[in-house]
Amino acid sequence: MGERLRVLVTGAGALLGQGILRCLQKNRQKYHIVTGDPDFKSPGHWLGDKAVTIPLVKDSRYLICLEEILVQERIQFVLIGTDVELPILSENRERIERQYGAKIIVSNPTVINIANDKWLTAKFLKENNFNYPLSIMAADREAVTKGFSNSSFPVIAKPVDGARSKGIIQINNRIELEEVLDNPKNLVIQEFIPEDDGEYTAGCLVFGGKCEAIIVLKRELRDGNTYRAYSDMTGIYDGFLKKVAEALGVEGPCNFQFRIRDGRPIIFEINARFSGTTPLRMIFGFNEVEAVLDFYLGFKNFDVKLIEGTVLRTFSDLLIPNGQLIKLETEGKLDKPSCNEISFLVK
Repeated sequence: MGERLRVLVTGAGALLGQGILRCLQKNRQKYHIVTGDPDFKSPGHWLGDKAVTIPLVKDSRYLICLEEILVQERIQFVLIGTDVELPILSENRERIERQYGAKIIVSNPTVINIANDKWLTAKFLKENNFNYPLSIMAADREAVTKGFSNSSFPVIAKPVDGARSKGIIQINNRIELEEVLDNPKNLVIQEFIPEDDGEYTAGCLVFGGKCEAIIVLKRELRDGNTYRAYSDMTGIYDGFLKKVAEALGVEGPCNFQFRIRDGRPIIFEINARFSGTTPLRMIFGFNEVEAVLDFYLGFKNFDVKLIEGTVLRTFSDLLIPNGQLIKLETEGKLDKPSCNEISFLVK
């Protein structure tokens, strides 16, 4: 076997980053994995071959440190494991790829901006004649008052840049709405779409303007994260999602979250990246992370054959030697991290 593909995965402490690492673990022998995260205790550091602590994105040394890792570790691909890193790496992608030869898996800044902003997401959907939730910025009191009548309740107030249901407020009447409008902050008011017909999460892969793969899962949430997932074998929403992904201009992975109203899918969130459900799609039979890497290596493998079933998410634990933690904390690097993994089903 030739030299393994050298991959940097950031966000080793985040659910997203750890999900990417799980997908790489599926064919572990193919990859040399370097993990990056500001916290030396991030569990994802023990899912790779070398762990490196990096500054926070807001730190002026973030890019400098990242570029040093690209050179020192001869990185060929960068997989982004947190939302906060998407804008800066998207804005610097062309320069970094040209200067260091490492491919950064990220869409262009316009796509990232739309996906990271709930108001811009709804605006994009509306302007492109796709189903969308009625959305009005809370700062526009007059428009909110006119747009949502007494029969509209409940409605939802959410941060435009929120994720995992953080900061969401359900508004049940006009009095509660006025309270929110008195302190609008950076909130968008949206119509509430019931989950009577379920909530869905879809992973799409787009290359050169063409959507090559769509994998839809029906899901149940707890604390903003998927904890039960069901493979959707119908394919009835694939055509709609393909049109949205291609119109958005995604390059690489993208995630759509939607509910059903009157038989039509209504997208309420877009993530222009891999998602927390990416490893679940791997369990059902399609490894999005590996498919993306293979594509850029010249191998197109988008044959989706899902397993019918249900995934119930559980916890597993890592027992880390204290000596390794101390070394990573003090030196900022740890070669060949090792641990004892204790799965939920302890034998």
